[in-house]
Amino acid sequence: MQTLRGQGTCVHRVGLTAKCAFTARRNVITVRPTFRDLRVRAEEEPMTGEIENPESEIARKKAEADRLRAAEKFMVVGTGEAECKGCGYTYVPKNGDPEYPISPGVPFQKLPEDWQCPVCGAEKRLFQSKQMEVAGFAENQGYGLGTNGMTGEQKSLLIFGSLAALFFLLLLGYTMN
Repeated sequence: MQTLRGQGTCVHRVGLTAKCAFTARRNVITVRPTFRDLRVRAEEEPMTGEIENPESEIARKKAEADRLRAAEKFMVVGTGEAECKGCGYTYVPKNGDPEYPISPGVPFQKLPEDWQCPVCGAEKRLFQSKQMEVAGFAENQGYGLGTNGMTGEQKSLLIFGSLAALFFLLLLGYTMN
């Protein structure tokens, strides 16, 4: 619990007004001078006190940092491909499986449960899905012009491809003169 300290105007029983210190926990302070007891009541003013417990401030900052660190999750997207753990065979959706009547374009997740590896005969559950990490955090994928959902290679291709196209247009402009 934090204790804030401040100052206020105190009215003593004998009618004296003085500046007194008070805490937020108690508004009534007992002052014991040598000649008589005085009860002091503090009128609260806006307090700009200091925090006595710096550990709670550190704990609050640490909790905020942990919350932000937990939000820093990169987007992971499945490629539709899967690799057999037994023999290393990779199912590629664009090829399909001609031995089992699987047409090209069917992702691994939509294969029937009785499908087996064409090389070693392993069950579908023994395959590991291949995933790729998309550049950027998952919570930021909705922003931008669609480039936040691209992988690093796709972004590089877009940047350098546009630079090459601009260079080509620049050369084309010089040749037209």
